[in-house]
Amino acid sequence: MSAQRSSKPLTALFKSLRLGANPSTTSASPIASSSRCFSSSHIPRAASKAAVAAKTPQRCKSTLHCRGMLVHTPADPILRTLCSASTAATYPFSSAALIPEVPEFISTKQGVKPPPQAKSVLSGVMPRVHSELRARYDPGNRLTKLFDRHSRERIPPGSVLIVESWTSPLKTNFSSFSGVLIAVRRRGVSTSFVLRNLVQKLGVEMRFNLYSPLLKDVRVIQKAEAGKNDKSGKLRRTRRAKLYYLRNDDRRLAGIGNVIKQQRLLEEKRAQEISKRRGGRR
Repeated sequence: MSAQRSSKPLTALFKSLRLGANPSTTSASPIASSSRCFSSSHIPRAASKAAVAAKTPQRCKSTLHCRGMLVHTPADPILRTLCSASTAATYPFSSAALIPEVPEFISTKQGVKPPPQAKSVLSGVMPRVHSELRARYDPGNRLTKLFDRHSRERIPPGSVLIVESWTSPLKTNFSSFSGVLIAVRRRGVSTSFVLRNLVQKLGVEMRFNLYSPLLKDVRVIQKAEAGKNDKSGKLRRTRRAKLYYLRNDDRRLAGIGNVIKQQRLLEEKRAQEISKRRGGRR
């Protein structure tokens, strides 16, 4: 009997909720007295979800691109102004940060019109990045002229070079490697070249990236520009762009060591003369 009595007010309450009646207005009815006794845990879940949704501000489905991120724009004008104020604030960059100035890149080609400027920021990104990298790692445009196909100062294959490269990113010590230029791979910023030499009667090859931050300097000892009938003793001009056939015959590289030794002796004599002049002035 007690179970039936407790179930009657529950059924009456559910009927009033379905019909849309407000149980708080009917204070004289037994339904109202029973509804006052019930706690909030007896309210159906659908009604509690609807109340929570009514309290929270509704958001708009449209999105906004802000600083490379997707930001939802709220429908409430107050929240919208707060969102716009937070996104419009500038990023607090550190005043101690050192931003290097990138010089303008100048092409070595003559008589060629520069490419047209990009119509938007999104187009022409990679050419701009390549030009900035070239200008940063070769500001004087000297190395670019040495390996550019259309430059008058380009180094022909078969020439003797000395390459100095840093051994660490701190740029405290450097190492040098000398050899014959046997190949050049022109790929814009990824341009590289290969030198071959004999070290302890063993053929050794080294590949260097032209625009590497660890590349210190490239010095030309002797260019292979002599003709077929030239008997001056200079290096003869080659007919091929890739001299990979030197790998099978290292005897042709045997005389290059003498050329490098002579060049180093000349550099030492010049350094001694300069030091003597400075000492005499003092």
